Amino acid sequence: MSKPAVSPAFVQQLNFLARDASNESAALQAAFSLGLLDKLPRGPGAVPVSLEALARQLGANARGVRAVIEPLVGLGFVRLEEVRGYSLADATAAFLAQDAFTARLRDVLAWWHVVAKLPEAVRTGGPVDGRDLLGWYRALFLEPSPPAPGPEAEDFHDRFARNFARTQALVTAAELGLLARLVESSAPKATLAAELGAHPEGLGVLLGVLATLDVTREEDGRWGFTESAARMLDATSLPYFQRALPATMAYWEAFGHLDEAVREHRFRLDLRQPETARRIYQENASRISSIFASHLRLSRKAAELVGSMRSLAGARVLDVGTGSGVWGAAFGLAATTTHVTYLDSPHVLDAVRPHLTKLKLEARSRLWEGDCLTVDYGEAEYDVILLPQIIPALPPEALPGFFAKLARALRPGGLLLISGYLLTDRRDGPLDALYFSLRRYVSNEGDVLSLPEFRALLTPVGLSSARGFDMPIQQVVVAHRGDVAWPVVPSAAVTAA
Repeated sequence: MSKPAVSPAFVQQLNFLARDASNESAALQAAFSLGLLDKLPRGPGAVPVSLEALARQLGANARGVRAVIEPLVGLGFVRLEEVRGYSLADATAAFLAQDAFTARLRDVLAWWHVVAKLPEAVRTGGPVDGRDLLGWYRALFLEPSPPAPGPEAEDFHDRFARNFARTQALVTAAELGLLARLVESSAPKATLAAELGAHPEGLGVLLGVLATLDVTREEDGRWGFTESAARMLDATSLPYFQRALPATMAYWEAFGHLDEAVREHRFRLDLRQPETARRIYQENASRISSIFASHLRLSRKAAELVGSMRSLAGARVLDVGTGSGVWGAAFGLAATTTHVTYLDSPHVLDAVRPHLTKLKLEARSRLWEGDCLTVDYGEAEYDVILLPQIIPALPPEALPGFFAKLARALRPGGLLLISGYLLTDRRDGPLDALYFSLRRYVSNEGDVLSLPEFRALLTPVGLSSARGFDMPIQQVVVAHRGDVAWPVVPSAAVTAA
């Protein structure tokens, strides 16, 4: 008998805590420490302020201010009016006028970097950097909190103060081996502490915090997974879940200095530095390669979409910034005569080769070592060009020339497929896309775009027809010169016409 399905809401929440919760806390904390919320107009008759004017008032760069304020709009704490600009939501203005409440927020700002040492605190049971981190966690999660001035204030404080602490609790549970141990069986706290090399008091705090997340529970003196956690985090799925945590931690230090990046345009994790980029992208390619099979199933849906618009038999496909190679491989498998070129840096292509060998695609594949912004793509070389989650990694100022070269390389009837997040026309959602955009900003990369922004880049280079499609997990934008018929019944829902 198969086990009952885990609640989608539980899966969504736990994945949010692993990937985006610390981004959300960072945005709220940066807005507070920058004084951004204080600068926003509020109250009856308030005139919204433009992004550029707000950046001038803060002495900050507009791109950084936008990266911080957009999630606040998506969460409803800030209002955005078309053309006019931003103002503070009435409820936000009310609770920020409470000195006792803002003092609580201010106290949280000192904990970001200390929280990253939770594994040490759990192992030793003592202070770290002279601070009682375990006591802070107890007060935040396991003891009664001071009353907030209303439900909106409590929601703000929860996201501001607890979300990044929740993420670090999951990171610590994975690092200590606690999650893997609980997959095996439940056990008394003392037994778990001895097996994991943790202090019983420190582990007790961690288990208690995880219990507030519905991950752990104590029964008859033994700690184990809840039913929901046991269904989601079994021996097969736990490794997949835990792979998100190192990526989150790679950005932790940078997010702790997000206000500095916005004000001074100085980045603690600068992916425009070649050595830093090499390290991060190589780690990312390794993580993606480990979940290649599941991503291949999803990528084949995109190949089906393109196949409903034009034949892939004999097609020449270019996969730009290929990463693990999963998108190009999906197109290579779509027809036995398709040829795929995989373009990326040498250390990333090293992760592609084993997949092509396993799928028996080597004979119809070419590995092209190069920089996607500087290589010569030629003229009318390709029937399909794939951009798998690469646009947010590129400098915005490079995109017009980049798209011009790609358009020149497309054959008549050719298609450009851009995968990744797609923002709403107002750039006020989806929230996971806004958090991804914030991560791109704090590492000095590119941006996540809306469909109108893509069209503004694609139309001048002759790709005058573009649509967005919903796919599993993410979206794709498909563009062409108007010489390909759109599918009457697409294999994915159209997000915008």
